[in-house]
Amino acid sequence: MKQSNVEKMFKGKSILVTGGTGSIGNELVRRLLKFEPAVVRVFSNDENAQFALEHELKDYSSCLRFLVGDVRDKERLQRATENVEIVFHAAALKHVPLCEYNPFEAIKTNVIGTQNLLEVAITENVEKVITISTDKAANPANVMGATKLLAERLTIAANYYK
Repeated sequence: MKQSNVEKMFKGKSILVTGGTGSIGNELVRRLLKFEPAVVRVFSNDENAQFALEHELKDYSSCLRFLVGDVRDKERLQRATENVEIVFHAAALKHVPLCEYNPFEAIKTNVIGTQNLLEVAITENVEKVITISTDKAANPANVMGATKLLAERLTIAANYYK
């Protein structure tokens, strides 16, 4: 049976998913496992969600690693990214009202967290970084959209370093 291009892209690879227990991240993890990666590292600061996902995906325990950490912590990201080939960056504060009431926190996670990840990915020679964004970044009218727009721009700019 012939492999699809997507299967070839992920089969046998070492993959990191930041925000791996969030609404987008955990679905990414589930889908990536179908392509037989060497390992999927689930990076999240939500201990309870990691525990639940680990038990739900116990059949994949040989290729799953659960790493507690926050994208705000560059040193922890450095360790999590060692020998990783592909990163899906899904870690973010995504709720508009939460970001409106906590703009400093939104900036720390969505902007500085993205910058931390990109700097680490460059240092670690990561092949690909895919940043998950939102339609609200296209014409931002709120803090969340503005921070995700900056995250997109940082990701695009990091391509020039590679």
